[in-house]
Amino acid sequence: MYDNASRLVDNPIDRYFISDRTPGIKFNEDGSLDIYIQHDSPGPDKESNWLPAPEGNFSLNLRQYVPQESILNGEYQYPFVQRVS
Repeated sequence: MYDNASRLVDNPIDRYFISDRTPGIKFNEDGSLDIYIQHDSPGPDKESNWLPAPEGNFSLNLRQYVPQESILNGEYQYPFVQRVS
């Protein structure tokens, strides 16, 4: 998580990204993953999937370090980001 000046966002849980190896992350029954990107904690039951954001504007990036063929050929559909409040 970066702010608009490309600096890592200090946060109370020292988390700057979420990946499939993030300790304690909780996947949905169908295998999907909800990530809560917000300044304040979403509550204890969702905090395992919380990516703390700064107050105000920030940059959201998706990085692929060893991309699969579907990424390279443009077939991959990027995850939907939904504002909930």
